[in-house]
Amino acid sequence: IYSLRRPRRRAAVSQKEKNEREAVARQLKLGVIMKGHGSHVAGWRHPSVDLAKADTFAQYVDIAREAERAKLDFVFLADSPSVSYMHQPVMLRRIPQIYHLEPLTLLSALAPLTRHVGLVGTMTTTFNEPYNVARLIASLDHISGGRACWNVVTTTNDQAAPNFGLDEQMPKAERYARAEEFVDVVRGLWESWDEDAFIADRSTGIYADPAKMHFLDHRGAHFAVRGPLNVPRTPQVRPVVCVAADAPA
Repeated sequence: IYSLRRPRRRAAVSQKEKNEREAVARQLKLGVIMKGHGSHVAGWRHPSVDLAKADTFAQYVDIAREAERAKLDFVFLADSPSVSYMHQPVMLRRIPQIYHLEPLTLLSALAPLTRHVGLVGTMTTTFNEPYNVARLIASLDHISGGRACWNVVTTTNDQAAPNFGLDEQMPKAERYARAEEFVDVVRGLWESWDEDAFIADRSTGIYADPAKMHFLDHRGAHFAVRGPLNVPRTPQVRPVVCVAADAPA
């Protein structure tokens, strides 16, 4: 996080303190990808896998709680809005579907069953609208007490396009341009309300201060979004936004 404020003078620190600060800055954030059958494509065949439980909510609860007990930073749900290996019969017969439950629905259900672990959900910018995504992630942030994170993808899978009325997938350059504007709009919507916008003063009968509600009034190449978001300022204000490092899109 960068600040435009003039830095304050700080007292001199020892070399030990400098080393400790550098060590903290270099800390890794560790998490786990939640897959009911495991990450190996043939993992479901191992005798230790409970196939009756693998696709159930109880399985995800166990994974999330185990991650929290292990003091991992987050649990991660990948997603794609189409059936995997739809036109590859050999793969379709042998490999479990990677994506089942919708991430934000599942993470919202896991939120009250965990206390500390971060909740990372994947949502595509190609087949969604910024207002809906802003509202969903903001809601998860409230439900979880400030543990929401949005994994941004543009969806490379050509098989997803027909599910949304398109004959073919958008070109890569267009998807990326749309995604950049999409994220800007979502972040803007998250700042629709000032921290003290909701007064809730019984004596005066004033609940909210309209001057502390902000219209985004965004008009860009891909989106026109007025705002404001109909969700109050979240615990994080701007929930975490991430991109998988090795993701092609």
